[in-house]
Amino acid sequence: MIMMVLEIILGKGDNGNEIKWAPKNEKNPHFMVVGTSGSGKTETLKAIIHELSAGGVPSFIVDFHQDFDNVADNVLDFTNMTINPLEYAPETPEAAMYKVSNILKKIFVLGVQQEGVLQDAILSAYRDKGIDIKSMEKQDAPTFEDVKNVLENKAEYLKEEKRSSQTIETLLVRLRPLFNTGFFTSKKSAIPFKNIFAETTVLKLKNMPTEEVKYAIAEFFINKLKYELYARGKTDKMVLYCIVDEAHRLIDEKSPLNDLLRESRKYGTGVILSSQRPSDFSDTVLANVGGIIAFQCRLEKDAIFVGRQMGINFEEIKNLTEVGTGFVNLSSKNGNEKVKITPLWKRKGLKTVKKERKAEKPHETKQKEPAKKEEKEEDERSEETPAQERKKPIVLEEEDDAIYIRDEYRYFPPLLWFVRGMKAYFSSIKRGALFAVVMGFAYSFLEFRFAAAVTGVFLLSLMIAGFMRSRGKK
Repeated sequence: MIMMVLEIILGKGDNGNEIKWAPKNEKNPHFMVVGTSGSGKTETLKAIIHELSAGGVPSFIVDFHQDFDNVADNVLDFTNMTINPLEYAPETPEAAMYKVSNILKKIFVLGVQQEGVLQDAILSAYRDKGIDIKSMEKQDAPTFEDVKNVLENKAEYLKEEKRSSQTIETLLVRLRPLFNTGFFTSKKSAIPFKNIFAETTVLKLKNMPTEEVKYAIAEFFINKLKYELYARGKTDKMVLYCIVDEAHRLIDEKSPLNDLLRESRKYGTGVILSSQRPSDFSDTVLANVGGIIAFQCRLEKDAIFVGRQMGINFEEIKNLTEVGTGFVNLSSKNGNEKVKITPLWKRKGLKTVKKERKAEKPHETKQKEPAKKEEKEEDERSEETPAQERKKPIVLEEEDDAIYIRDEYRYFPPLLWFVRGMKAYFSSIKRGALFAVVMGFAYSFLEFRFAAAVTGVFLLSLMIAGFMRSRGKK
């Protein structure tokens, strides 16, 4: 039986050639997308997720900002589901304790004494359930509610004994947002991880109360995903991609995400990291990815870091002003290629893939009814007449593939011409400097009415230039 090679179309090169990424051809199936906020990272991830899904590989997406609902088959929003970070199979309870305490120490900035108190409380919660902390025998694990109760009871005991309970009380205050989320409770049903390997799933974290809680839940999920991979066993087939935005906040030497980077390839799972702070990654992380796309990095230290990894002048990274345009470096090829990412809305087969997903999911729960309704409306809209389609939002096609034009541009086109003219003129630092010099001279040495006239002429010329560019796109 001949296996089809998974190929991800990224976009077009300078010569109009298609630039593709084949994970199995690289030293590692892992990938990285870096760049300043607004440079095109999210649209690139959406396009890759779509291509993976079309190739039969689902994605698990850690979504901090609710950016990926429209590319998902299933959204986990914790309404009535949970995970238990203290479940320990296939490790020992003691190993699970160290993993959980390390995650909470890093995210909630715990001191050494607070970490020690937390570790003791977790071990006590295991023992209260009759669990041997050195044994791998599977039993019902305690929850964070049990850990909280252990800490509160310990604090009360110390007060009665007239001893200091300050460390415990400070720890409880630090972890209060986590304990009070109501997420880590035995009253909710466990999330069926097997579904994650059957459909593209978004872990929706936007509504969590604090940033710390978001990152803690993300790390616990990735850790559980790692355990699920162990249970499923090794495979040569790509079965899943784990996609993590703001990955620089989650990864360190002891983090589950770092474990996933090092081990998941054996289990048919790839990792895609996205970050606007690539300089926060270690060289070890970069060594474990088989491909990287770099969009504009405005911070010089980020541009220098990325340039060094890709073997390119950092100034070229800083000067990537066009949204969705970057350099791609693949381990299977020599050198870098400039690529213009093809955004999701321009990709073929989008509607077909959605219909196939719907046909494959007769088991959907009531929680997915709103998503079904949206898909139905989208399918109906896609069958509109050409006249109706012309009423859809205007889209910047070549220069701003990832930007959808707002209503004011449709109802007042000169605003669009002006924006395009401004972008074309100020894309050059030299022209920007010239503008500053001319305006400074005009308002310093000319009468105000003449200076205003110079400004008006400049703005009018920008609008005309933008109009000419708009005509060229039709």
